[in-house]
Formats: sequence, C-alpha cells, structure tokens
Amino acid sequence: MRKSGWIIGLILLVDSCTSYKYSNKSIDESVILSTIHFDEALTLKQVVNMNNPESEASRGLISTDLLIQGANLAIQGVGHLIKESQKSYTAEYFGGLNNENFYTANSVNGMMDPEGIQFKGFVFERIFKEKKSQPEVAVRAWFSIDQSKLHDIYFNSKFYLKLDSVSVKYAKVKINEKKWFLPWTLFLKTSKTFNLDFEIRVLANWIDQSGLIHQNILFGKFLLPLRNIPIDPGKRETITYFENLKNTPLSGSSYIIPRSVTYCTDKRGEVYQCFGRGVFDIQVKVRESSKEGTVAKLIHDNSEDALKNLNTKDLKKILK
Repeated sequence: MRKSGWIIGLILLVDSCTSYKYSNKSIDESVILSTIHFDEALTLKQVVNMNNPESEASRGLISTDLLIQGANLAIQGVGHLIKESQKSYTAEYFGGLNNENFYTANSVNGMMDPEGIQFKGFVFERIFKEKKSQPEVAVRAWFSIDQSKLHDIYFNSKFYLKLDSVSVKYAKVKINEKKWFLPWTLFLKTSKTFNLDFEIRVLANWIDQSGLIHQNILFGKFLLPLRNIPIDPGKRETITYFENLKNTPLSGSSYIIPRSVTYCTDKRGEVYQCFGRGVFDIQVKVRESSKEGTVAKLIHDNSEDALKNLNTKDLKKILK
C-alpha cells in the first residue's frame, strides 16, 4: 500500500501545473465576424489594367453543376483529416456570416457573371470578459481575396484568400507555465506557445433557372494552420512572429457565388429576367491546442495535397 501510495503521489506531482496568465481565457466568450467591401466593385476591365496581361482577356461562364461537382471533390479528402484532427484539440470555437451579397448589383449576363464583386474579405474576432473587467480581444484576424490571383475570378470562376494580418493576445486553451517533474525537484518552465488552426467554409445559396432552390452548398474551403504561437505581447519575438504572417496565402480556394434567377424592372416599368447579387454564408471553425498531435501536424505539412482530393490510399501513405 505504501508503495502504491508513493506512486500515486508521484503521478500527481508530475501532472501538477500552473496555468500561464495569457491562456485559459473563455469567460463570456463571443465570436464576431464582419465583412470588408472593395471601395469600387471589381470589373474585368480593372483586373486587366491592373495586371497588364499580354493579350486582351475574354471570359467564359462556367455552369453551376460543374462548380458543385468540383467543390465537392476538392474537400472529400481533407474532410477525413479534419474529422480526425478534432480528437487531439482541446478547444474549439465558431463564427459565421449569413446572407451576405457577393456582388454589388444585379446582372443580365447570367448566373455566374463575375462583374461587380463587392466582397473583399472579412475580420474574425474572439472576445472574452473576465468578471468586472472590460471586454478584451483574444484573437483578431483579417482575411481578404488574394489580389495577385484576380485573373482566376474571370477565367476560372475561382478566388483565393490570404491572411492580411493576425494578432493573438490570449489563448482559450490552457497552457502550462510551470510544472513539477519529480518530487525532489522544483519546477521547470514549459514552452509558452500553442497552435491555432482556422478552417473557413464558403457556402452558396441560389435559385436556378428551373426554379430549384439550392441552400448551403459548399463552394470552397480554406485552411490556415499556425504553429508554436508565442503569446507574450511584450516580447519582440511575438511581434516578429505576427509580422512574418502578413499576406500569407491560405490553402484552398473557392468558386465564385452563383446569382439567383429573379426579375427586374426597367425605367418604363417593364419586367425582364435578371440575376441577383449572389447570396452566400461564411463559416469559420477555430481549433486551439497546446500540444501538437500527429494528425494536426499532418494537416499542416500536407494541407495543399489534402485539398487536392486526397483519397484513403494516399492518406495511408502519408501516415506511414
């Protein structure tokens, strides 16, 4: 009994720890997303002038059936990785935007007319409040359309996102500051870092020319895995870490949003068929971890491959 009691005591000592002051913050938590719009809606002429292509561009309209098929294929493989990775994360939170308009005005050119895009990006914020203190922003990240790839909007009906900037002052997950290792030792400080993963989903909602309603159709997925984030706001290495993340491209892509078939009225009061402003939703899932699991690292190291329709055989090869 004495021996077993000593062993239990040793285990308790090994497991005992104190929480880092910038971690374990989740009281009165809220997640807020807000959209950012272009000052002037995007047009093909602007993009051509901006990038000075060798020949004048001509755009084609892609069918929504092909878009749905492509979007579904793009996320089949990564879906398994995302599901498995959830097991090793200790904190998750969610945010979303609903019924946003992708375009600034209606169109007469078709459901996939890319002219007049107003959606530029969005800001993600996690806010918490401790007891009588003022609300504080724990995580703030700015995402926007990658303007170095604007041609893909008009030639392939796809857009990409990049991280404009990010700041992290507090973690929701617990991070150990000090930990006992053996009964006859004092404590040793542990690494004050954690991992943060963003998963962004773009969903489209529209009515096609047959009158069929399409709701919450996945049109794109983006991943941003961040590793070993320091969260001591006063240290130079923390500032440098976030400075280096500016303009980071996200893994993944999204098709542009289809316009619903509707009817418009001209100046003479006559009704004609037109196409709407493109209704879409954004869902953001964030995972935090103070320890990097095997599958989490797998997503980080192979996010590009994972988004290229990774199948079960490929996954087994990577895991080996």
